[in-house]
Amino acid sequence: MARRTLLRQALACCDTATLVASFAGAYLAADAVLQRHFVAFEDYTWLLFLIVPIWLGCLWIFGFYTSIGYSSHRNILSRLVRTHVFASLMLLSAMYLTRSEAVSRLLIQTFLGISFIALGAQKFAIKAALERACRRAAGGRRKVLLAAPPAAAERYLQLVRTHASLQADVVGLLTPQAGRGDGHGATGLAALGSIDELPAVLQTQVIDEVVAAATLEAAAIERLSRWCSTRGIMLRVLIEAPPAATGGWAVEHVGDGAFMLSLASVPQRPHHLLIKRLIDLLGGVVGVIFCGLAYLRYGPILRHETGASALFRQPRIGRNGRRFTLYKFRTMCAAAEQLMLTLDGHNEMNGPMFKLKDDPRVTPTGLKLRRRHLDELPQFWNVLKGEMSLVGTRPPTENEVAEYAEHHHRRLSMKPGLTGLWQLNGNGAVKDFEQVVKLDCEYIDNWSLWLDAKIVAKTVTKVLRGDAW
Repeated sequence: MARRTLLRQALACCDTATLVASFAGAYLAADAVLQRHFVAFEDYTWLLFLIVPIWLGCLWIFGFYTSIGYSSHRNILSRLVRTHVFASLMLLSAMYLTRSEAVSRLLIQTFLGISFIALGAQKFAIKAALERACRRAAGGRRKVLLAAPPAAAERYLQLVRTHASLQADVVGLLTPQAGRGDGHGATGLAALGSIDELPAVLQTQVIDEVVAAATLEAAAIERLSRWCSTRGIMLRVLIEAPPAATGGWAVEHVGDGAFMLSLASVPQRPHHLLIKRLIDLLGGVVGVIFCGLAYLRYGPILRHETGASALFRQPRIGRNGRRFTLYKFRTMCAAAEQLMLTLDGHNEMNGPMFKLKDDPRVTPTGLKLRRRHLDELPQFWNVLKGEMSLVGTRPPTENEVAEYAEHHHRRLSMKPGLTGLWQLNGNGAVKDFEQVVKLDCEYIDNWSLWLDAKIVAKTVTKVLRGDAW
């Protein structure tokens, strides 16, 4: 892991230097053409603060910080073209949004041409240097012994060929069953015997580390760990997992020599989640105070208009199917639930969710509260109780969840919130429930404290303007 990180950092530093040099070269070329009509170099250096992050991000997206050492020249060129096109569009868009009309078009065009040639030459040079270093250092590379079935051994060899950080000299293969030979099937590795023959192999071979397949029996891995520990040799266990559609895999040490391979499709950053909860508590306290003031002002009016309690309670579904009671100010008549059956044909949403812009069940005061979203103030009590968050996905009703398709349930994997991406895309813009699910999943996949802060800021602006969800 450390070697891989260092390699990525070194590649990023090389790319940064190449981009800066390309920009300087483009400036000199443009200056030579325009001469006295060209501005000073210092007036254009701010562009580097756009160029470097954009290009490094695109290079990372297109895989230049993973396997360049073992990519073909055609593959490198293809990825570089896509990187350059994508980065160029991002740069031009950023310049347009910042209204940078004063920037010389000749400078930008020259930079795009020079940087493409320079980055291409650099990538090919790095590839050649890595391959040359591998050939020269073959005798000094880590000597790895595989302890695995042939299929797992072939998979490890593919990883070695693909990832430069795994460069190693694989000296042979130990299999669960006894057997020796010059080559073992498709792997082409020398079969040095069974796993139980590791002590004898260590007597005759120079071994720096042993890589074992996780599919081996626990007793076999235990013997390998004991022998490697005695010799001071590194033991690694190769774990294969299917590709994750969302999220990523992680290995957790749970104690007593036990590990868990976990697939997390929701945020798992404990410190950030703790901060989110603390912010919820603070916001909940402030919100409950405002809720009390609003209740004193509108409670009697709502009771008079609706003929029922000013507080409306409704069962909702929270994180991973937890049921809770959601609180709102009652903005509809007391028989709203029964009347909803007569309004199903007027639903403006496609899917299990119900939404009607000019809902006849809403009272005059209720309409006033809804316009400023004051009807949702009691939900701050749900936030204090930990049933909801300030920012999250929309909390569905039990009837909605009963009609969910399988992929809809993912929006329940995070705590529901007072506001979220769907609310910010309201005003009748979202008519399809699938779009609601997409926005909720987008929030889950990209969650961060900064994203929450942006959503809260936009929500406050929306409330002050009186925009509806």
